[in-house]
Amino acid sequence: MRPILHTLVAGLCLVLISGCGVTKPSKYYLLTAVEQNSAGTLAGPENVLGIGPLTFPAYLDRPQIALRSGGNQLEYAESHRWAEPLKAAFSHTLSENLSIMLPVERAVIYPWSRSTPLDYQVIINVTRFDADVSGTVILTADWEIIRSSDSKSMGQDKATYSEAAGSSDYPAIVAAQSRAVEQLSRNIATAINSAGLPAGQPR
Repeated sequence: MRPILHTLVAGLCLVLISGCGVTKPSKYYLLTAVEQNSAGTLAGPENVLGIGPLTFPAYLDRPQIALRSGGNQLEYAESHRWAEPLKAAFSHTLSENLSIMLPVERAVIYPWSRSTPLDYQVIINVTRFDADVSGTVILTADWEIIRSSDSKSMGQDKATYSEAAGSSDYPAIVAAQSRAVEQLSRNIATAINSAGLPAGQPR
């Protein structure tokens, strides 16, 4: 009976060890662009718009979603991750938003081919894009609109955008981050529209 008892005890230990080693399955998230019927297209010219270069803080160059747990402390959620690099997701979402908000012929993301006939370019520098433990999202960025024909600046700004997620749940936080990118997109679209940019040459 003793060998059988030893076998049972060993089997139980293996079950306990394997149970302790189980990790939660990861959940993956994407930023979302504004809906076509809710963006409110601004009047303006049709141009080819270049998005970028975009600079992003190094602390966001990882798949885990970052939360600011203190003034100088960050936590990374191992089980809650971006489905693509956040910098790429930010660029794609901004490009989609501006394509909806402005009657541009098309928007292209940096880097683009030298043969791409750009009319205007938006250069963006993001210095913060995260949420605190209460779920409040902060996006800090400065941007500038450049006319490609003469490299003249047509407008620039530096702003901080805040969006309350309403909870500390990750789906709500990511939705709030999408709304923060929407705020930035609307400011850029309004600046382009207000500048009265002339239409580009026929393609």
